[in-house]
Amino acid sequence: MEQSTLFPSVATLPTEMEPEGVCINVVDNHIYVNNPRSSSLSVFDRSTHQLIKKLDIGAEPIDLVLDPVGRRIYTADATARLCSVIDIDKLELIKQIPVGDYPAGITAAPDRRKVYVGNTAGNDISVIDVETQEVIKTIPAERAAGSLAYDPTRERVYCANFGNGSVIIIDVNSDEVVGRFDVDHAPCKVVLDPGRARGYVANSLVNTISVFDLDSEKVIATVPVERAPVGMGISPDGSKVYASNRGTGTVSVIDTKSLKEWARVPVGEGPGGMAVDPETGQIYVANAASNDVSVFQDNMTSPPDKTPEEAQSPLVGKPLPDFDLPDMNDPTKRHTSAHYRGKNYILNFFSSW
Repeated sequence: MEQSTLFPSVATLPTEMEPEGVCINVVDNHIYVNNPRSSSLSVFDRSTHQLIKKLDIGAEPIDLVLDPVGRRIYTADATARLCSVIDIDKLELIKQIPVGDYPAGITAAPDRRKVYVGNTAGNDISVIDVETQEVIKTIPAERAAGSLAYDPTRERVYCANFGNGSVIIIDVNSDEVVGRFDVDHAPCKVVLDPGRARGYVANSLVNTISVFDLDSEKVIATVPVERAPVGMGISPDGSKVYASNRGTGTVSVIDTKSLKEWARVPVGEGPGGMAVDPETGQIYVANAASNDVSVFQDNMTSPPDKTPEEAQSPLVGKPLPDFDLPDMNDPTKRHTSAHYRGKNYILNFFSSW
């Protein structure tokens, strides 16, 4: 069957600059998209995919989450060091809460009336009481704490630590760290399927997805995907996991039973943040380099005749470019191409689009 039939495109939503976080509100029929380089939030109609409103929020909003009980959207505004609060009835910014350094991840525990914010440069997590709209605790995490996900069944919050290649586990009753486990290098995103006791982590540097068990809190499998997976989503029935591959402009489709990559769906340029509609199953992918959101449907119900194969990077075998850069932790220390030449190292470079 043709890929256009298996994964038909539904729509492309034009956004502001470099969209990242995506959130779906089924009750109010809204789609919310963060635009980091425009410091704005775009609100779309979920049925027509037409833009309803654009709101100016804090500088560089990356992730966002819906609190359906309080009827608010919370955004992690990285360079502003703020959490913006949006009233979803009025579609208005109503408050900005100071948090830690470079907040990049966020999740809500609606039944606990809390929001958790991962402060990547601060290596910690801010806990917000949604009734008082104030930070009530700061939880020490590990290096470059970022993406967060909440499991209401086990009363746990999971935090992916980009710099340590780890996930820490927080008890939402005490707001204390109660466990941790290692994953692969540079984990960018964690998503959970509590009903099936599974969690998934996208490891952007080594192009893998770590699969872990929520009860044993251990990694049980590692699935290779394409280059630089940074966003993830889960199908409504839990049969598929999706990973957006920023380095190749595709979404990997992973069967959760066999833990095999079944397909790669082309989307826009620089795909990152993702959300899956819990009713329609449509996949929304924010494309940071093409300033839009791709929407497609997954009609694949059986294994493909041939699974995807990883193409070798055109950079393999090429000489290392010259560079001279400061150390992330000690600015007085320099890293140069001359120092690394002739040695075996993994180097991870980040830059703006």
